Amino acid sequence: MIKLFSKIHQNLLSEGNIGKYLKYAVGEIILVVIGILIALQINNWNEHRKQDNKRQGYYHQLLDDLNRDLNFTNSIIKEFEAYDENYLDNLENYADESITIEKLYDILIGLKVISSALTFNSSTMESLLNSNDIGLIDPVLRNKLIDLKRLQDLTIKRFDFTNEGKNQIVQNVSLILGSPQMQANLKEQSQLQSLKKDNKMPELILALEATHRWKYLSQIEAVDRLKTMQIELRDIIGTINKKVRK
Repeated sequence: MIKLFSKIHQNLLSEGNIGKYLKYAVGEIILVVIGILIALQINNWNEHRKQDNKRQGYYHQLLDDLNRDLNFTNSIIKEFEAYDENYLDNLENYADESITIEKLYDILIGLKVISSALTFNSSTMESLLNSNDIGLIDPVLRNKLIDLKRLQDLTIKRFDFTNEGKNQIVQNVSLILGSPQMQANLKEQSQLQSLKKDNKMPELILALEATHRWKYLSQIEAVDRLKTMQIELRDIIGTINKKVRK
């Protein structure tokens, strides 16, 4: 092709046809410019396709994370609300004038003390932020994702803080009661009867009641935040589903 253009140049010049030569040169320049523009357009199209494929990959990863979080919040809310209902039901025992201190202890010790930890699937969001690929996501969806991440972080921080307060009370209970094995061993030790839990019932009951009250209030706050989170999760999932290529 280059040889052909060169030969045409030479023929036009040798014939002394400067006018035709100039027209041909201008036409050749135009063709070169058009070729460059086409090449740039193809390159831009390829780059756009790569960016779109990466964006679609993030959409699928986000949907996986968000749906897991939605299922997790459903499970945690059910767990927390079941405990809270059980706790409130047991409060009615205080209205029973015939209840004994031993019965009250059995009720409180029978309630579950440990709370499930709150964890969310934020790996994709963190990857977007750390790699600056967050710019691939449109501004409206991006802001929703950032707001959700903030809510999740705040929910974990608040729950861990209140849960730590409860755990400190549990530690105090263990200091009063000792290990279950120790209480079993004390049955055969007449000289150590003062260490039995029966002699520490008032302290134990007050500590246990404080533990469960702290847990109840902690979970009430967490459930409120989790329900707000579910609204945001469903909204974001719906938005992403509209953007995913079918």
